Amino acid sequence: MLDTPIKPLLNISDLTVAIEDRILCRSLSVNMSAGESWSILGPNGSGKTTLLETIAGLRPACSGEVLIEGESVSSRSPRQLALQRSILFQKMDDAFPATVLETVLSGRHPHIPYWQTETGADYDIARQALDKVDLAGFEERDINSLSGGERQRVSIAACLAQDTPIRLFDEPTNHLDLKHQNTILQLISDKDQHLNLLVLQDINQAWRYTSHTLLVYPDGSTETGTVENILTTEKLGILYSCTLKMIEDGKDRLFVHTDPAT
Repeated sequence: MLDTPIKPLLNISDLTVAIEDRILCRSLSVNMSAGESWSILGPNGSGKTTLLETIAGLRPACSGEVLIEGESVSSRSPRQLALQRSILFQKMDDAFPATVLETVLSGRHPHIPYWQTETGADYDIARQALDKVDLAGFEERDINSLSGGERQRVSIAACLAQDTPIRLFDEPTNHLDLKHQNTILQLISDKDQHLNLLVLQDINQAWRYTSHTLLVYPDGSTETGTVENILTTEKLGILYSCTLKMIEDGKDRLFVHTDPAT
């Protein structure tokens, strides 16, 4: 008996993204399925954040389209999109005072019917998300009293609490110490029924915590595939315009910068 093909959760078709007259991503076509974690890699200024926002439906594409479960993101309301995808932004601005728990509960708002308030189940989900990011006991802390790393973990907890099929993370390890970088990446890339897209700066984290990779080159070209096929010294050397050496230890792989003369 033949296996039933896995239906893509996210379908990107001939997508071109630009800012003014500069093409950041040209004719990208790729299917992504639940249970996959994708890293998005590229040098500074290559347009990774802009691409992620376009995939999320927060900015229009020049051409092509992004489909979630077969329907275009451009045809869906903000509330409908918020039930399908969550996004961790690179920059956060806390304009109003709020507690940690209130901030995480904001991830539950798309699930709450109009003119109703959070239920006990919503509070339980928010507290469980805080526990997962090692912030149990922080519920009543003022959001503005937190360190940068603590604030980042609150934002990640809000994304987890939103419980969407697609989760987008723009540099989730920002401000995190080494311990929390590892635990957070393990948490959000666990094999489950979510599709995760992570903009990362660390090639080694991409290798260790993601299953697939999207490379964004400075000229707007892209390359996609499994980490085993895409994360090579040749491809990464072209991507970052530098010379890399790969060190292998069993199944682990470590990329380090090296002097081309050595």
